[in-house]
Amino acid sequence: MYAPKDRPQVLVPVRLDLDSTFTFACRKGMPCFTRCCRDAGIMLTPYDVIRLKRRLELPSDEFLAIYTVPGHIENTELPIPVLKMLDDEHKTCPFLGDEGCKIYDDRPSTCRYYPIGAGIFHNHDAAGNERFFALVKEGHCLGHDEAQEWTVAQWREDQGLAAYDEVNTGWVELILRRKSLGPFTNIPDKTLQMFFLGSYNVDAFRRFVEESAFLRIYDVPGDRLAAVREDDVAALHLAMDWLKTTLFGEGLLRLRGQVAEAREVEA
Repeated sequence: MYAPKDRPQVLVPVRLDLDSTFTFACRKGMPCFTRCCRDAGIMLTPYDVIRLKRRLELPSDEFLAIYTVPGHIENTELPIPVLKMLDDEHKTCPFLGDEGCKIYDDRPSTCRYYPIGAGIFHNHDAAGNERFFALVKEGHCLGHDEAQEWTVAQWREDQGLAAYDEVNTGWVELILRRKSLGPFTNIPDKTLQMFFLGSYNVDAFRRFVEESAFLRIYDVPGDRLAAVREDDVAALHLAMDWLKTTLFGEGLLRLRGQVAEAREVEA
C-alpha cells in the first residue's frame, strides 16, 4: 500500500518473522476507523482479482476496466492492477460504506496484511523463497496503541491470508524470476501483455486457451481442461504454468509433439 502525501507512513526498519510480536487492533468506533481506506494505492494480486470479480459477479476484464488503473510492480516494469479510488474529496475506496468495508470477506491481501508489510525474496543459499515482514505505522492510525498482542503468524491466520498466499505462489515466483534478471534487462511489450493476461485476466485467458492455437500446441489433460473451464483458480494455475514454460523454458506444459514422441517410444 502506498501512503498519500498528507498521511505520513513509517515502515518500522525491523525485519519480522512469523514469530515476531506486535500490538494492534482495529474496530468500529475508533476515531481512525476506515481512514486507511482513503487515498490508498492498493495493488491487486491475481487471487485478489478472482475474489473481487466473483463477489461483484463480473468477468475479470470488466472488473479490471471498471475498478482498476494501471500500475507496475516495484523495481520492475511488470504490470499490476491498482484499485481505483473514487473521484471524491478523500479519494475513497469504492468498497467503503457507512459501516466499513462492503466486501470485507473478499478484501484484498494488502488490506488483510495491514499493518504488516510483507515481502519475499529468493535465497540462493536456501531451498526456496523466504518471506519477511515489517510493521507499518501511519500517523493517523491509533490501532498500534491497543493492547492486543499478535504474532505475525497469528495475524496471518486471523486475516485468512494462507489461501491468498498459496494461490499467488506461482505469480510470486514469476516476479522473483524477473527481478533476478537485473534492472537492465529489456522486457518486450508482448511479454508484458502475456504476463498481465495470465496473471489478472483469468476470463480472457480462458478464452485464449479455447479460441487460439493453445490446445493444438500444448497437451492439456482432459480433466485439467475441464477444471480450467469451471474454476478460476485452476485457470490461473494453468496460466502460471504457461508463462513459466513460455518465458523461462521450465517445461511445465508438454508440447503435443513431445507427447506423440513419448507414445511412440512406449509403443
